Amino acid sequence: MHWYLPGTKAGGPVRSVFSMINLLKKYFDFYIITSNKDLGSNKEYPNITPNTIFEKEGVKYFYFNDAHNTVDNLLALLTKIKPDLIYLNSFWSFTFSINIIRLKNKKLIEAPILLAPRGMLSKGALSLKAYKKNIYLISAKLFGWYKHVQFHATNKQEEQDIKARFRSATITIASNLNSGTIIQNTTLKTPGKLNVFFLSRISEVKNLHFALEVLKEIPAAVFINYDIYGNLEDPDYWSRCSEIIKQLPKNVTATYKGELAFNEVQTTIANYHTLFLPTLNENFGHSIVESLLSGCPVVISDQTPWNDLEKYNAGYALGLDKKQKFIDALISLAKLNQDEFSQKSNAANNYISGKIEVDKSINLYKNLFNGFA
Repeated sequence: MHWYLPGTKAGGPVRSVFSMINLLKKYFDFYIITSNKDLGSNKEYPNITPNTIFEKEGVKYFYFNDAHNTVDNLLALLTKIKPDLIYLNSFWSFTFSINIIRLKNKKLIEAPILLAPRGMLSKGALSLKAYKKNIYLISAKLFGWYKHVQFHATNKQEEQDIKARFRSATITIASNLNSGTIIQNTTLKTPGKLNVFFLSRISEVKNLHFALEVLKEIPAAVFINYDIYGNLEDPDYWSRCSEIIKQLPKNVTATYKGELAFNEVQTTIANYHTLFLPTLNENFGHSIVESLLSGCPVVISDQTPWNDLEKYNAGYALGLDKKQKFIDALISLAKLNQDEFSQKSNAANNYISGKIEVDKSINLYKNLFNGFA
């Protein structure tokens, strides 16, 4: 994968792989092959020696620096490791996905390839930089570049997204893993006030600007504080969002709070009432899962796997063409008193604990990986 720990700016895929390895490393020998810089950073990770295999806590690592990161060196490394399976965690990473597909097609790699697109083939994701992506996908289909690749989808929707591009693809569904735990939310709740947060990459696909446009229309009798956590991936996009923040009414405040380390996420967000994330696409949504685990009902789009929230009183999953419904959802949550909020918070805990069956997911992954043996 292109980015991994100690980097955190790449968001969900890093969390997914971290949780997966934590839960499965006693069953498999994992090698993480990645770069030695975080997303958008020019600084190399301190205390990590690049271009050499080393082991830590039962997992082997190899971090490429820029000078060493060539196709020939990548092939030499894979030849040395002799993997039973190559598991790609990106569709669009040129170095750590597309180049490996090319090597496979040239028959320079013998190991089978399992590719997890991580939501990158969804309609929402493909709508960004659409021209270049469509040209590549048309070429890939025309020349059969992915005919020897199997796909890992994390839900039915992602399976459909993959099928839309690669009709004859072999696809296995195994839900993302999250190693978080249930936390009871004890945040005080006063009617008419709502403490809200955003937790994701600051990029167009996460739709922060839409959230801010919704907040512009919150009536004066409702007071909302909106704290924004995440990597400032796109400075131009953040400038656009900053301009909307300046237009918010006096009863609404929005503040950028920086990034959260993995070990800080749940203890931080358990101090809020709700997550507001009207994303264009999530094939899992770690921040959504961690919010529910932390007793925070969520207000999200219907472009995630969690579309039955209202049925279980755990939040709202709304169509992005229904702006007023987002406004109404936030007003409804703001009106709650302490007892009503506690009921909704407990419902969020119960909802996600019923959805995430860790033991079952571990067995799915064991079967998935062992299927290549």
